Amino acid sequence: MAAEEGADWLVRLYEAQGATLHRLAVLLGAEEQSGRIVRGALLALHRRSHRIIDPAERIEFLQEKVVHAARAVRHPNQALALPVAEDPRQQELLTALTALPARMTELVVVSHYLSVFGPELAAVMRMSLRGCNQKLEIARETLRVRLDETEARPAGLEALSQEVTAALRAAARSIQPPGTDTLSAELAQVGDPGRVLFGARSVVVLTVLALLAGLILAVVTNPAVAPAEPGTASPEPVVKPSASRSIPAQARSVPIYYVGRRDAALFRELRDLTSSGDLVRSAVEALFTVPPADPDYESKWNAGRVVDVTVGADSVTVDLSADAYADIGDDHAARLAREQIIYTVSDLVADPNLSVHFLADGAAPPEAFANQEGYTRDGLAPMPPVWITSPKNLAKLGAGPITITGTIKPDNGEPVVRILDTDSGAVVVEEVAQTATGTNQDGWRLWSFSVDLKAGRYEVSATTRKPQPAVETKTFEVG
Repeated sequence: MAAEEGADWLVRLYEAQGATLHRLAVLLGAEEQSGRIVRGALLALHRRSHRIIDPAERIEFLQEKVVHAARAVRHPNQALALPVAEDPRQQELLTALTALPARMTELVVVSHYLSVFGPELAAVMRMSLRGCNQKLEIARETLRVRLDETEARPAGLEALSQEVTAALRAAARSIQPPGTDTLSAELAQVGDPGRVLFGARSVVVLTVLALLAGLILAVVTNPAVAPAEPGTASPEPVVKPSASRSIPAQARSVPIYYVGRRDAALFRELRDLTSSGDLVRSAVEALFTVPPADPDYESKWNAGRVVDVTVGADSVTVDLSADAYADIGDDHAARLAREQIIYTVSDLVADPNLSVHFLADGAAPPEAFANQEGYTRDGLAPMPPVWITSPKNLAKLGAGPITITGTIKPDNGEPVVRILDTDSGAVVVEEVAQTATGTNQDGWRLWSFSVDLKAGRYEVSATTRKPQPAVETKTFEVG
């Protein structure tokens, strides 16, 4: 959370990204409003800092806010007026770019100036991955045709993309970057009402003193840890005990279930969480505070908080604040929200027959959560037909042999795995994965696919067509 990062985290983020965000707003035709737009994006991020923790996700959030705020101040069909580039060839390319329909120009500007493509671009533009990819390809092909007509033709779409990026960044350099002093000072004062604010150096000094005091107190007051009895196994082996109260324990690979944005299926991510001593409660709280690593997923729990979690022999009672249920508008959304908690908790305690009960501030919950007998898992029914379990989304891998693994429901055939080079748009390989004939203990069939990849950025997709068409995608980088 932001409070644990230092009071000046927002200032430092602005100093690193402010010029890029300002220039992006200007490129999108919002020069007069750029200061207000960037300030609004940063303050919106501050309000969500307890939920948006990953640095890359914070930058993506800022980009998304700036893009759509800039679009809002310009008429949808008004052509963009890009800055002038000194190089004649780059200027000819920018002129052809501004001649495209406005929405096409916007998509090319955002993708190539920021160098974001695939799921990242779709998230920033608030589009589906397939729709975003299709529209970008149409825009690039239209631009290529326009350049053919003027005989300023790059050699292929890959070369065209490189020239567009170079031209946009050359034009952006002519945009005067914003001053940082005024806004930095304003951001440094951002905080909760009534809270005493300190300068960045004061916060660092106080934090160091607090840590030292905590370490000294731990040494003086903590009793020696008794050794475990022989033959006694920990029920939660993923939790690593902390040697000091000032260093939080970590729970590794905790299963957290999210909902697919496209198909409303239930997807699992293995996340590392800070343990509060109650791992089940920490996992439920993660549904409220930890955004999914894959932008194709979301959590239906966006408001409220966890009041209490009580674990029994064969049941768990989850008590949430009343406002946690407020944004869940219909029975379909309620079912998805229930399943997120049911599958997360039952996976964690390794009991597929676990019964989950809901409360609202200690009282009866809304009707959609009020089954007195509790709610249990429905096998693989809420799950997607096919999963990619490795690599994780946005993973960074070493060059050489790469193994893609996943699972598929038993009544489906073998998945078709396709790897796309996102920088060039070329398909590297597309083949049927090697798939087990039997199922594992959870009822899935395992599959794998191996390939040698050079350095670059890739998208892997696994597709099944019968009996239920489905596709799962991940993006990763090979260094």
